[in-house]
Amino acid sequence: MSRPLHLTTGPIMSQLMGLALPLLLANVLQQLYNIANSLVVTWYLGEQALAALGIAESVMNLYIYVITGACMGVGVLVAQFYGEQNFSRLRRQLYVSAVLVGGSVLAAVILGQLFLPQILTMIQTPQEVWRDVSAYLRIILVGMVFTFAYNYLAASLRSIGDTRAALYFLFLSLGYNLVAAWLLVAVLQLGIVGTALATASAQLLSCTLCFLYIRKKRAVLLFGKEDMVLEPSLIRLTISYCAVAALQQSSLYLGKLMIQGAVNGISAVSTAAISAFTAAGRVENFTQAFGLSGCEAMAIFIAQNHGAGEDRRALRGFLMGSAVTVGIGVFFSAAMGIFAQPLAHLFLGGGEGMAPCISYLRLISWFYLLSFFGNSFVGWFRGTGRMNITFFGTTLQIVIRVIGTYLLVDTMGLDAVALATGLGWMAIVLFQTTLFLRQIRPGRRRPSTPS
Repeated sequence: MSRPLHLTTGPIMSQLMGLALPLLLANVLQQLYNIANSLVVTWYLGEQALAALGIAESVMNLYIYVITGACMGVGVLVAQFYGEQNFSRLRRQLYVSAVLVGGSVLAAVILGQLFLPQILTMIQTPQEVWRDVSAYLRIILVGMVFTFAYNYLAASLRSIGDTRAALYFLFLSLGYNLVAAWLLVAVLQLGIVGTALATASAQLLSCTLCFLYIRKKRAVLLFGKEDMVLEPSLIRLTISYCAVAALQQSSLYLGKLMIQGAVNGISAVSTAAISAFTAAGRVENFTQAFGLSGCEAMAIFIAQNHGAGEDRRALRGFLMGSAVTVGIGVFFSAAMGIFAQPLAHLFLGGGEGMAPCISYLRLISWFYLLSFFGNSFVGWFRGTGRMNITFFGTTLQIVIRVIGTYLLVDTMGLDAVALATGLGWMAIVLFQTTLFLRQIRPGRRRPSTPS
């Protein structure tokens, strides 16, 4: 296994690549699993089951991205303390984060179980898929506790530069997940419930492997009894970082839930629009994995250097990482427009959903590069501790997307979502660029580090 990386000295590009490649593989692996899971559902259960899975995932993803957002906040704090070499404070921070974030996740899971019918009504779930969506989410919500445990442990490992270990455990758990999904769906014929059971048990496996590895190899991340103190200053830090990051992600996915509701509303006669949107989402999520990996790698690099007071090095890392990330964005923007038809066919195999899916992909490809610019800036602001900027930027973007979708959906159908998304990306990149230039201008006061 690799040693933790001290990112405050040494060649910048090789360190960024060393961080980004395992993160990329993890993100791509996750998306490949989602694609394979969709194909299993489509082949063995049909297009209506795929529509049910798409609706269920719009709720599930709200939990997942709130959890990952909060854990990103944990990772930034750990990376900054690691850059300072302040290990005792690092461990106390991990304890405070486990109590506050873990407790919040448990409360959200309980509330989700209690109010699931109201949630499904709010997003206009069609009656023909209601039962499948509800059964899937009842199981998946329990698995969110394990999802938090894995993301919390993985974020801690990544923040000290160990991005490979979490990748190995993710690979093992996703391999198990695919085998279990096939067995439960195709062989035991448990339907969509089988995919949920496979996913929840895989989450338990991944967090267990991660914990055992940390206990054996990364003792710096283990807090003992002497560290179990709810220190007021660390509580404030956890709230300011983790809560804001979670709010950022929740605003994004609450908006996506509202957009899913608009898409569901198109489907009064058939579920073609839902299937098309689900298929297009698979394509987007796969390509977005590259931008998100660049964002995460830059955030880790910048946070360690920011914590160590190496601001010039942090800026150089951001510029180098952005150049690579945006270059990848150019490729995917072109590929999505050129290969829209075969990409749609891969997930839908024909049928009513093909035409709206192809049209959506071609339209959004004109704006797609902007999302890679946006991911780069998120890495910068997250690494320097400016979590509020990422929150306000995301909120601005999602407000434009939701309003634009509902204003245009009656006349444009699914294309309204693509156009509104592109306009939202334009707004957030303009917002981020303006604040970035203000932050780095000569004489500007340095953002504070945790104390």
